[in-house]
Amino acid sequence: MPSVYDLLRDHTSAHLSLRYSMQNQTFLVDEPLNSKPIQAAHLSFARSVMAAGPNAFKIKYILKTDKRIRLHQLDVAFQLPIQDHAMMAEGFQCWSHTHEADARTTLAPISRPVAWITKFDLQGDYNFFKYPDREGVIQAVGYTYLRDTRVSDAFVFLGSLAEHNGYTYWVVDYPANKLTLQKDILGKTVADELVMEWLVVRGPTEREIWQRYASFYLAPSALTIKDYAKQVPDMTGWTSWYQWYEAVTEKDVLACLDGFVAHGYPIDLFQIDDGFEKAIGDWLLVDEVKFPRGMGYVAGRIKEAGMTPGLWLAPFAVGLDSALNKEHPDWLLLENGEPVLAGPNWGGFRSLDIYHPEVQAYLQQVFDTVIDDWGYSFLKLDFLFCAAMVPRNGKSRGEILWDAVSLVHDWTRGRARVLASGVTLPSVWGRLDYARVSSDAAPWWDHTVLRLANVRERVATYNALVSTLNRWPMNNAVIASDPDVFFIRSVSCKLTPAERHTLVTVNHLLGKLTLMSDNVALYTPQEHALYASTFPKPVVNVQSMRRIAPHVYQLIYTSRHRHYVTYTNVSPLPYRFHLPLDLGNAQETTAVYFELANVLDNANATSLYAWHHAHARIPLHLRPHTTRTFLLLDDKNDIFAGSTAHLLPGNEIAALDIDRKMATVHIKLATPMARHSKDRTLFLRADALPKDPTILVQDQEAQMDALPADRAGFAVLKVTFNTP
Repeated sequence: MPSVYDLLRDHTSAHLSLRYSMQNQTFLVDEPLNSKPIQAAHLSFARSVMAAGPNAFKIKYILKTDKRIRLHQLDVAFQLPIQDHAMMAEGFQCWSHTHEADARTTLAPISRPVAWITKFDLQGDYNFFKYPDREGVIQAVGYTYLRDTRVSDAFVFLGSLAEHNGYTYWVVDYPANKLTLQKDILGKTVADELVMEWLVVRGPTEREIWQRYASFYLAPSALTIKDYAKQVPDMTGWTSWYQWYEAVTEKDVLACLDGFVAHGYPIDLFQIDDGFEKAIGDWLLVDEVKFPRGMGYVAGRIKEAGMTPGLWLAPFAVGLDSALNKEHPDWLLLENGEPVLAGPNWGGFRSLDIYHPEVQAYLQQVFDTVIDDWGYSFLKLDFLFCAAMVPRNGKSRGEILWDAVSLVHDWTRGRARVLASGVTLPSVWGRLDYARVSSDAAPWWDHTVLRLANVRERVATYNALVSTLNRWPMNNAVIASDPDVFFIRSVSCKLTPAERHTLVTVNHLLGKLTLMSDNVALYTPQEHALYASTFPKPVVNVQSMRRIAPHVYQLIYTSRHRHYVTYTNVSPLPYRFHLPLDLGNAQETTAVYFELANVLDNANATSLYAWHHAHARIPLHLRPHTTRTFLLLDDKNDIFAGSTAHLLPGNEIAALDIDRKMATVHIKLATPMARHSKDRTLFLRADALPKDPTILVQDQEAQMDALPADRAGFAVLKVTFNTP
């Protein structure tokens, strides 16, 4: 039987359904799409297939017309043997739940009563994409893959290369063995030619596939940032939102800033979120009661502390109580002559018409003032989806959002780093610096009512984690990922210690940007210990992410040339597993792993760490909502045997050298390190050391103690030091 890849390449069963109108007359094309162009009234539709390197090809569709036509629907369907395949269900926008699905999955629309009461439907695609609400019929936006579950790591990836002219939906219908490409083309006017391309790549790993997809997706863009790994920095930081929300004040911000300085946490970014402005849309009218000395003063204080000042804006949103709404009703986005309600936040808000010249001039003034006059060089731009609520001006929704992102690029002109949120992700790939890859996290695990009501954009830590885990290959390929904040605090937080540790770990492994909102002055000693262990921020190279059970994930990666494996269980059920025998340079009989446990759960220092001999095949347990990370000790000549100083043990070490002649070990620490009041511990293999060695950490002699012989299964020296 021909494979999915071969059938897509050959277009053997492809079928076109195209509906368009011209001069008040509607036409429908419903024909097989083979190598011969389809001819219809004043229209032709042709396809071509081009090789795109090994195990890859591009499909190009070209629609030509000699009249001005208005498009309503464009679908291309394929009959494919997909029963034994899983697929990636990418959500409509970055907040939308994204996960791997299969024939047992149902994607239901948002509950009508909940939509009517909350208006949360406006944040997604519920009002223009018809959710099938049937088992085994799943959609994805922009890209998807089909993974053969009978073969380990066998992916066929499908990715749009034409999101600039409309959103691309991939709809998998398992009962019918059908895949349909649906272009959200409603409202698009064509007078000559419309070109749509997509890429198919076959490969064993998501990482490899995404790197290849990125090279095609980014190539045509004049705005391309070609190397996210090198050109967009990893950043740590703080944001005011989850501490004070809209009630934030200058006093609050500066007190929290002073707390970071006093405790010696070397973060890069200090970002003020919603609440500084008098009303949504009135970005230059600062609330003088809450910020009496102005936003420029606060930015200056942040710079003095050695951090980058960041500011939140929702540039296309207009609050109902804003001066902008009252004074410039002609600037608002209209549908049938009435202002469009763009979302429920702030009691409801409108959207600006991005094509209005005065709107563009106003927003250019906003960006110039915020960046040049106030001094903010990092901008979080939120609710970007609201620019494209309705198709208009002969453009589809996706085309309008693409234009909105182009305007943001023009307004900022490289003067500030930009984080995009509330946006359909393909519209920002390669065009802006950072993008949210999850819903908002929350100081709670999930929202049961909204989950049962099928709100895919709901604010919840579970929701954020699942999307972050499933969107991992995007990071450093097409965008720098922001997985939203993590919580360490126990104050005003319903997350368990295990859930907080899971969020901290996943965000640091898969996020290019790692932010939090806690007031560190309120931390317990264990909370300080966990936060301090995240510095310096780990730079991780993920090799693979396997879904080893429903909502249980295995991440294999390297960092600072060491091999790690992390297991994350976001399900409500426990899971048992064995550590791999073939990771890195490990041999089946010698694979030894070091584990640093969750300090929030382990006040007793002796129970905080352990060694595991994988060849013993002792099953390990993963409790619900828990994450466990293991460092492979894969070389007996490497004297390092673990540590308690970093979330990823070993990441705190920049260099470790042995002077055997002088019987001295020199350890240099990586930077930046957080100051921490407690002693830190690392472990060295005693049998690989000179006799009676001297251990110098940052040129200071460290304390040494031998561990009991049975503690690790081999001789270990415990080295204790403190960060200056």
